[in-house]
Formats: sequence, C-alpha cells, structure tokens
Amino acid sequence: MIQKKCCANCIRGIPVPVNNDILCREKGIVSRDYVCAKHRSTPGPKSFREMNYKCIHCENFIVNTKSSNSTAAVGLCRLFSVRQYVGEEKNACSKFIKRSEAANA
Repeated sequence: MIQKKCCANCIRGIPVPVNNDILCREKGIVSRDYVCAKHRSTPGPKSFREMNYKCIHCENFIVNTKSSNSTAAVGLCRLFSVRQYVGEEKNACSKFIKRSEAANA
C-alpha cells in the first residue's frame, strides 16, 4: 500500500487535537494534506517476524511454574507441542498471538 505524501504521515508532523491540523517542525501549523519538500514518511509498522518475537511472548505458550530451572521460561505450546521447551529460545510461529500486558504482570 503506497501512502500519499502529506503532513499527516510525516515524521516532522505532530497532530493538533484542537482543530485537526498538523504542527510541523519546519513550517509551523499546516493543514493535514499539506506537503513540503522536506517530507519524510513515517516508517510502517513492523511485522511480527521483523520484531523477533519468541514463543514466550505468545498467548498460546503455557509456562510451567513447577519446572526445576526457575530462571528459564520452560513450558509448552497449546497448539503444537507435547513436550516442554524453553520459550525464550524458539522464534514465534505463524499462529503467533501477542500476549496481553495484563497476562505478563
């Protein structure tokens, strides 16, 4: 998906909540669809593969609290695994669902 150049998606622009304009570090207050020669697009969101998530970060990984090694997060995946492994060592699979912050605490 190609983004249209405008101040709404520039790294130098900050949204102004009062009137839906953009505060540009170079030009000051401008409309959302304004674009100047110094426009730099914001980087797109990274995919889960690029963020290097591990199994321990997945909602489907069940940590074994009774394991003998308390420092490593040993557990199993409720989707694929029947044997326990260290979740911090394996990369996340295609069925990855990010664990909620409430579950991490």
